Amino acid sequence: MSANKLTVLKEIGQIANQRVTSLSYPKHRLGLICGGRGNLGDDAMLEAAERLFPNARLLPYIHPRQEGRLKLIGLSGSRYFDSVILGGGTLISSTWFDMVRTALQQGLGVWSLGTGVGSSGFDQPNHIDLSAWKPLLADFQRLGVRGPRSKDMLNAMGLANAEVVGDLALSLTQDHLTALADSPRFALNISVPVGQSYNEGEYIRLQELELVLPKLIHQGWQPVPVAMHPSDVEPIRQLLQRLSMERLPIPVLSSADDFFELVSPCSFTIAVRLHAAVLSCCVGVPPLMLGYRDKCLDFMESMHLEDWHIGLQTAQPSEISDKVLLLAQAGLPMRSQILNQAKLWKTSIRTYISDLVPLYV
Repeated sequence: MSANKLTVLKEIGQIANQRVTSLSYPKHRLGLICGGRGNLGDDAMLEAAERLFPNARLLPYIHPRQEGRLKLIGLSGSRYFDSVILGGGTLISSTWFDMVRTALQQGLGVWSLGTGVGSSGFDQPNHIDLSAWKPLLADFQRLGVRGPRSKDMLNAMGLANAEVVGDLALSLTQDHLTALADSPRFALNISVPVGQSYNEGEYIRLQELELVLPKLIHQGWQPVPVAMHPSDVEPIRQLLQRLSMERLPIPVLSSADDFFELVSPCSFTIAVRLHAAVLSCCVGVPPLMLGYRDKCLDFMESMHLEDWHIGLQTAQPSEISDKVLLLAQAGLPMRSQILNQAKLWKTSIRTYISDLVPLYV
C-alpha cells in the first residue's frame, strides 16, 4: 500500500474516531466547511464559529469521497449531521464546490455564514467562473455573505436570496478600545505568494513601503510586524531588512487573542492579508488594506472603509505612500467609528444565527 493511501486511511480513522466520540455529546452536530489550519484568518473564523454555537458540536466536513465512506457507517449525511455550515472566508469559489454539492446530495441542509464570493486567494486567479454554483446556492437554507460585492455577484447570477451579514471573524469584536501605546505604533502585515517577492509582478507597488515607512520611523513610529501565516515571515523580513530593522521579531500568530494583544495598542494597520484588516477592525484599529483580490474591497466596503483600500494591481504611483501618511494622521478619530461598525456586524451575525437555528445558540 502506498504512503499516500496510508495517510488517507489514517486521516479517515482519526476523523471517524472524532465523530464516534461526538455521538456521546448531548449536543447538535453541525458540519463545518472552512479553510485549513495554520492560517490565522481561517483559524480565527473557526474560533468564531465555535464561540457562536455553544450548544452544538462543530465537526469539519471534509473531502466528498471520505464523507461518502463515513456515511456508509452512519458517521456522515443526514443521519449524523443536523446541517452543514459553509463558513467564513471566500468559500463560494472553485475549491469548495464539491464539498457543498456532496452535502446537498446527502440530503443535508446547507447555509452560509458570512461567506465571501469569488477568488479566494493567491492560488486562484482574480476572476473565476461561478456559474456552476447557481443551482447549489438556490438550495441553501439561507445565504449570508460577507459584504456588498459578494451579494452583488450572487444577485447578478440571478440569486435574490443573498443577504449581507458581515465577515464571520467580526463576531470576535471586542467591547472596548484598548489604550494606545505610549509611543506610536503601527501593525505591519505583508504577504505575497510563496516563492515570489514584492519586488516583482502584481505586488511590485509594495516597494513604496520602503520609501514611506522610513519617514514614519524618523517621526518616532514603531512598526509591529504581524505574520498571519508562516509564509508571511519572509516578505516582512525582507522589508524590515531594507528599513535596517531586521532584528525586530516577526511572530506568527496562532489565535485571535494573540492578534488583539499585539495589535490593539497600535494606531493603525498596514495589511495585505484580508484578516489582518478584519481582526484590526475587531479592536477598532484602522486598517489600510492593500488588496490583492476583490474579497479585500468586499470587506472594506462592508465597513464603510473603501477609501482606505488600495488595489495592488491598480495602484497609482505614490498612492500607497500618500495613504500611509494620511492614515498616520487621521487614524485616531476613526477608532470608535470602526469599533462601533464592527459591533453592528457582530450583532448582525448573532441575529442571523438565532433566527435560523435557535436551538443551536
